[in-house]
Amino acid sequence: MEITQTIITVILALLLLSTGSGKLAGLASSHQIRDALHVSAPVWKMIGAFEIVVVVGLVAGAWLPQVGLFAAVGVILVMIGAITTRMRAGGSQRNAGVAVDIVILALGITLMLIGINQ
Repeated sequence: MEITQTIITVILALLLLSTGSGKLAGLASSHQIRDALHVSAPVWKMIGAFEIVVVVGLVAGAWLPQVGLFAAVGVILVMIGAITTRMRAGGSQRNAGVAVDIVILALGITLMLIGINQ
């Protein structure tokens, strides 16, 4: 179980590091998505910063399981917001595939960490 958890955590952390750093760096592709979703620039940067903080929490979870648990639950909550925002935006942004994948990964980590803490 530990190897599976580590692999899932690394995949999730890399995904979030990629999306968060793209938001913070102000990549053109990130701006296009932001504009299509009708999200303000400050909120977009705040989400990017949160994604980076969560990466730190997920990595810290290797030594502090409760921190990893809180980080994984935070990811789930933010991605539920991302899915909702994409559905409301409609059009080409209605595809919430990556956000759903991230929720599934974070849910897997959450369930594994809950099992460890019992």
